[in-house]
Amino acid sequence: MKISTDTSSDKNKPRKNSFKIFLALTILVLLGGYIYWQQHKKHIIRAAIEKTLAKKTDSLYYVQYDSSAIDELTGTAAFFHVSLQSDSAQKKMLESTDSLPGEIFNIKVDEVRASGIDVAGFIDKSSVSARKITLVHPFIHIIHTGEGKPKPFTYDDTLALYKKITGKYQSINADTIQIINGGVIITNRKGKSLSTFENINIILKKFIVDSNHNYQNVISYFVNDLQMTIENIQLPESVNDTRVNIEKLEYDARKKILHINKIKQYNVESTRPLVDLSNIRVEQLNTRAFILSHLLQANSVSCDGGLISIYKKNKPKTKTEKPLYFSSELIDEAQLNQGKLGKTAIVIIDPASGEKDSIMLSGAKFILSDGVAMGNTSTLSEMITGSLWKLSFDNFSVLTKNKLYRINASHFDFNNKTSNATIGDISVKCLLSEAEFVKQSKYQQDRYDLDFKNIRLEGFNLKKLIADKTLEVNAVFVQPSIKVFNDRTLPPRNTSKVGKYPHQTLRKMKMQVYINTINVSDGLVAYTERALKSQQKGTVFFSKINGTVNNVTNIDSRITSNADLSLHASSLFLGIAKLTTEWHLPLKLNNNNFTVAGELAPLKAAALNSLIEPLAMASSEKGDINKVAFTINGDDYNGRGEALVLYQDLKIKLLKKSDDELKKKGLASFFANTLIKNNNPDNDKLRKGVIDFKREINKSFFNLLWKSVFSGVKSTMLP
Repeated sequence: MKISTDTSSDKNKPRKNSFKIFLALTILVLLGGYIYWQQHKKHIIRAAIEKTLAKKTDSLYYVQYDSSAIDELTGTAAFFHVSLQSDSAQKKMLESTDSLPGEIFNIKVDEVRASGIDVAGFIDKSSVSARKITLVHPFIHIIHTGEGKPKPFTYDDTLALYKKITGKYQSINADTIQIINGGVIITNRKGKSLSTFENINIILKKFIVDSNHNYQNVISYFVNDLQMTIENIQLPESVNDTRVNIEKLEYDARKKILHINKIKQYNVESTRPLVDLSNIRVEQLNTRAFILSHLLQANSVSCDGGLISIYKKNKPKTKTEKPLYFSSELIDEAQLNQGKLGKTAIVIIDPASGEKDSIMLSGAKFILSDGVAMGNTSTLSEMITGSLWKLSFDNFSVLTKNKLYRINASHFDFNNKTSNATIGDISVKCLLSEAEFVKQSKYQQDRYDLDFKNIRLEGFNLKKLIADKTLEVNAVFVQPSIKVFNDRTLPPRNTSKVGKYPHQTLRKMKMQVYINTINVSDGLVAYTERALKSQQKGTVFFSKINGTVNNVTNIDSRITSNADLSLHASSLFLGIAKLTTEWHLPLKLNNNNFTVAGELAPLKAAALNSLIEPLAMASSEKGDINKVAFTINGDDYNGRGEALVLYQDLKIKLLKKSDDELKKKGLASFFANTLIKNNNPDNDKLRKGVIDFKREINKSFFNLLWKSVFSGVKSTMLP
């Protein structure tokens, strides 16, 4: 009988029992650890956050939150009433060592929620990842600790911020970050508000911070997939003491749309806006250029309109400096393909004189049909160069320097593509009545009432006007009405008007001018004068004026090729007799000789009474004027030439003033009719008058012409 001596199973029993005991102890330890973790995890996490934050910020910040809810199994966490504050004692210590950062952040958040957290990556410190992070009602107070404006964020700042954010983690990312009803205020160290952002709502997709995302600006993380609305934005004061307020901004990076409900710009000391624009919409926006480079690069920009103020520079420091400029507080440059501005009031303000002397354009509309590039503080010429657009406005208004006249223009339309412009009306109206004008005048001076209707400009080079101060137009079409009044009962002004003929004044203009042709249709020119002797007013007028003015220029190169400014016109003298005239005015500075010739058709002599009775104290009782022709060759001091006056059965009476009435001087009239030749030709003998008049140098060019013609008529009737 054989007895087995195999004891291997008995030998393994202690080993199995030991494993069971180890397994039981391990489970017990894990269970205890889990229980401990569940009981103490909030305190552990709180301590870890505080320790990490203090280490990263030189103990400048501390974090607090009322409570939290964490579930590592489902990867969710929530923190309630979170606050990130700067430690005042540490702040003072850092100030003394010049280690205080440029900005200090104080943050309060009602609730921070995270879901889909990668717990494994978080524990081994390789990454921080979450499916969604939500911040409910966060409020951020940024304190700018330095003097002046905050410095721009640089590439080095981005790297430094990347290192602070990531710490020992290789990356931080979230599929979605949502901010609900947030707010931001930026102040200086004294508590003065610089900028505010109210009611911010943001949905940010695919947020990533890692070694491959060192963009030029940290804000570049918002380029690709961001939806944002901000109810109100108050931007900091600019260098020209203005502030910008933006109401209801909407930005969608994916759709490439930026919309602003209203944007206003104010002077710091005023509540009245300088800029007030509504419903601004930018489409096909290059979000990367907009965020990274402050470049507004878009397919189209539209705006319903409102108010725009433009400032004139007081005095250009250099000859190349331009008189008008725009300053943007929001963008550095713009590249647009299309643009549209609805009805807008445009105010051009001279800072030297203030808003009271501003130029006002109301109902302005603008359509951009081809691309334009604009840089920060661009001049007007730079904005319009290389672009095609249309501009229109309902009304333009400005006071003259002497405050006596207001210039108005209405219904202006300009097409930069065709270089054509139309203006419904331009008027220059005196703000004083004739009586008021005379009362405030110490000397004789002309009072003007000008109105130019149905103006059309063809080949109008607006770019040259703004860039080079050169008015260049191929053809002008206009219906003018020119009325002038002068009271000769006032003492004459003895100031010499030599060198102030119209063509001489043109030559002396600072602005360069070239108008190839001015076409006048259905015009009116009237001159009214209150005479010294009669104390009554007489008017000479020319209606139905039609004609052309050629080669209106003061540009030397143009004058070299053509030194003659010419005028050819026809009209109705006193609304009755046709008058044709031809003028030749020299444009060379060393030539003051001009020629004016004209011919008047038949009219009754009595038709002149409304003119000659108050001005010449004479009246025509009967007679016919069959023709008047004259040629005047003049210079600065004289009018000479020849006049031909054909008339018959002329009889006049001389007048005197009596009890505010003009009455006949019987004896004087008899002798006058005895001396005056009643007919020309007389007995088939034709008399020609001689024009020889010495100019009164304190009188105008047109006074010289009238007196020269009168001298020729007088020499015909009184040989």
